[in-house]
Amino acid sequence: MMELPRSFADRTSISAGIDFAMSQLERAPFQAMRRTIDVSGDGTNNSGRDVGQARDEALAKGVTINGLVILSDSPLPWNPEHTNPPGGLDGYYRNNVIGGPGSFVMVADNHDSFGQAIVKKMIAEIALGPEIGPKAILR
Repeated sequence: MMELPRSFADRTSISAGIDFAMSQLERAPFQAMRRTIDVSGDGTNNSGRDVGQARDEALAKGVTINGLVILSDSPLPWNPEHTNPPGGLDGYYRNNVIGGPGSFVMVADNHDSFGQAIVKKMIAEIALGPEIGPKAILR
């Protein structure tokens, strides 16, 4: 199997992802009953503006943000708290990234289990909708 090298230098801007998703939702040519942004990642927001501010602006417009964290057993030697913050990456997402009715964090134990976790996440979003419970962590 061939892999491409990462095209960035260990920088993660969750806030830019939320802002981009909001711009796409705002220019959509249709109205949806429910608007959800899915954020997946293996680290904290360490680039761009404050993630809490981006999240709060999205929530104020009625958008729900769900997360899928990819856990890492190997923290970055030069910035271990990026992938393994105090309280865990799932706790970081719960406290700083997700929000809105029925928001949740799904956990992938590693990069190899990401595919399986994304399928579970999509099923949870479609089947359970906002009845999941506020800021739940699902495994």
